[in-house]
Amino acid sequence: MSSVLWAPRFAAVYFLAALAAFVLFTAIGSNMAIVAPLILASAGMGVAVLIRNRTVRR
Repeated sequence: MSSVLWAPRFAAVYFLAALAAFVLFTAIGSNMAIVAPLILASAGMGVAVLIRNRTVRR
């Protein structure tokens, strides 16, 4: 189980959450100013997970 790369999976979940929020709020015609911080935070967390995974020494 230790050979499984978990960080890319967590990052993918964050990116998919950002995409789902974008699609959902676009579909219902909501103001993007409301959901923009959520999308940016989710995408930023995905990037942070990937960067942290790359810089951690094992």
